[in-house]
Amino acid sequence: MVEFLHAAGGIALLLFAIRFLRKGLDRLVGERLDLWIGRATSSAPKAALAGTFIGTVVPSSTSLSLLAVSLVRDGELALHRAMALLLGAFVGITLTVHLIAFNIFNQAPILALVGVVLFQGTSRDKIRAFGQIILSVAFLFFGVQVISNATGELASSKQVPVLLEMAAGSPMVLVLLGIALTVAAQSSTATIAVLVTLGLTDSRLMSDSVALPFVVGANLGLCATLLIAGWKQMESRRLGIGVTICRGLLAVVIIYLLPIPVQWMEKIPYSLAARIAIAHTAFNLIAVVVSLPFLVWVAQFVTFLTGSAGALGGTTALRTSRWPNEPAIALSQSKREIGLVTREIVDMLEEAWEALKSGDEQMCKHIRGRDDHVDRLDRQIKKYLTATMGDDLPEELDKARDRQLRFLTDLETIGDVIDRNLVSAAIKKAKKGLRFSEEGWEELKVYFRGTTATLELASAVFVSDSPEMARKLLEHKTRMRDHEISLREKHYDRLQKGTQQTMETTDLHLEILSQLKHINHVVCGVAYGVLQSANDAAANAALLSGESQLAPGLIGSAFPREGALHGAI
Repeated sequence: MVEFLHAAGGIALLLFAIRFLRKGLDRLVGERLDLWIGRATSSAPKAALAGTFIGTVVPSSTSLSLLAVSLVRDGELALHRAMALLLGAFVGITLTVHLIAFNIFNQAPILALVGVVLFQGTSRDKIRAFGQIILSVAFLFFGVQVISNATGELASSKQVPVLLEMAAGSPMVLVLLGIALTVAAQSSTATIAVLVTLGLTDSRLMSDSVALPFVVGANLGLCATLLIAGWKQMESRRLGIGVTICRGLLAVVIIYLLPIPVQWMEKIPYSLAARIAIAHTAFNLIAVVVSLPFLVWVAQFVTFLTGSAGALGGTTALRTSRWPNEPAIALSQSKREIGLVTREIVDMLEEAWEALKSGDEQMCKHIRGRDDHVDRLDRQIKKYLTATMGDDLPEELDKARDRQLRFLTDLETIGDVIDRNLVSAAIKKAKKGLRFSEEGWEELKVYFRGTTATLELASAVFVSDSPEMARKLLEHKTRMRDHEISLREKHYDRLQKGTQQTMETTDLHLEILSQLKHINHVVCGVAYGVLQSANDAAANAALLSGESQLAPGLIGSAFPREGALHGAI
């Protein structure tokens, strides 16, 4: 019993080491992956080679799968090339298993020393990431040593050889066991690492006929993990099904002809541990090489199987321009899509207020998911406005495109403010159990409502291109600025009076006000573009003189009474 617990502890250390290694490699090169993939995936073979390289330096099937899905969803990578990328990445990921098979565990303490010095001894992020990688490899070796010591004692048991002999006669049981362990660990590398460790320990605990079905099961388990994790999203579902078809067919052939590949495996002139690592790499390498010529057909079949492209979520209608010779129509389409982004931003702000009230963490996660959606729309629309439409536009239409790009950038910035700052404020309030004073809470509610009015008025200005509406927006901006100053003064008055709740929440209160003020400032930039485009002398004079031509029924109600605009807030 103690030996099993020791072995389980070693496996736990392996899992931690692999996850720690992923994070270190992500810190080192993760931010460059998008750029590398964009340059290196112009064809399926190139995508497979790029995937192999990236899988070597970032051995995380989960991270690479999410990256491939995001590129497919954004229209940056065709489905068949994303499949090639992922199949190639699985080849690169097997390098970690070969490190274990080298049997250089005596170097683990030295690696741990170097890793700790680099990870703890500097504040430079890249050096810390490199130290984290070295420390992860040391943890891997420590975990293998623990498993080796535990399984060495298990090898002396009379029951173990009998169980292994029975398992060798039931390869499908081993395949299913490999699938189950990989799904449970969410890592094929960890599952294969245990096999390699058993191969290093004692040949009585492992054989080629037992190891190969287990390797096949571990690789199928990775497909099962992709399907389970990504089934809700159409893009990840398609990618998971496509990869499963490619690897599943190979697995069926290997299991059907099992005695033949086992004989080949036994003839490899290396240790059993090395043969297991080679078999793992060979499975993934054969899968990508055999699949490459057929990936386009597999992608078409998967698309047919899962439904039309219209089922995709999180995209715009601007995949390609249907009006290459009619830029005015094309710009009207992009304006419509930007209007949808505006609606998304308004909804995010309203949900941020609800999250601030309730402290609902699930709502906070939902808002952050919506910000990711806004980021995708931003990239797609900008690509449409720049690369798709080209540069040869009439001057007036070129200016209109510039206004759309600027407003879209402003909306994306506001989405980030909501995600990174307002949502973080809601989480902080919930975790610390903070409560605003009654007056402070009411003031924030009114200012949230006024900010929502700003966003909606800015959207109206963008859609209408009306100088009159632009002037109203700028006047509303001035009112919001003055109101923010007034709210700060009231807050400081409560601080001077020693109001307990005000003192406890002062940092949070002022942070929320600052972020809402920033949103009001950023989104009003659309008004200047409209006024400049109109070249309206009267409008500019009104702007300079600060005359108020505000329609009280539209904007003035943002402050004095609840319910005039967005009473739901």
